Amino acid sequence: MNWGLRITIIYLGFVALILTLVFTCYGQTVELESKDYYAKELKFQDQINAANNANALTTPIAHEVKGKNVELVFPKELITAGIHGNVNFLRPSDSTKDRNVVIKPDAEGKQTIAGDGFTKGLYKMQISFTSAGKDYYREELIFLN
Repeated sequence: MNWGLRITIIYLGFVALILTLVFTCYGQTVELESKDYYAKELKFQDQINAANNANALTTPIAHEVKGKNVELVFPKELITAGIHGNVNFLRPSDSTKDRNVVIKPDAEGKQTIAGDGFTKGLYKMQISFTSAGKDYYREELIFLN
């Protein structure tokens, strides 16, 4: 085998490798956490303040995963003032499986979110609400069965 043939084989092998990498990368989906990611970034200080408000509560916002269901427990001090907000469940691997649930706790401050529409796996749960004119925010990673 002469040098010219060897160089041609190496060159063609390199071209095949690069083309394989290009077509593999082209087929990958790249998703941001949300469609308005950059607009949310500009309001990030508000989220930090809301998280500090949630951390300053005497009784923290609690959650418990029971199979596919998620039970949230809000402090009684917030229930009397009224709560308005939502819970976002973000699936890092597939944004089509994201869910948004309106917060509607009962008189004891409990809300059970049925997991019928959830797929088994990891979710980022973002609790964002307002009570008595103050914003609150809490974020947790949960695994649903």
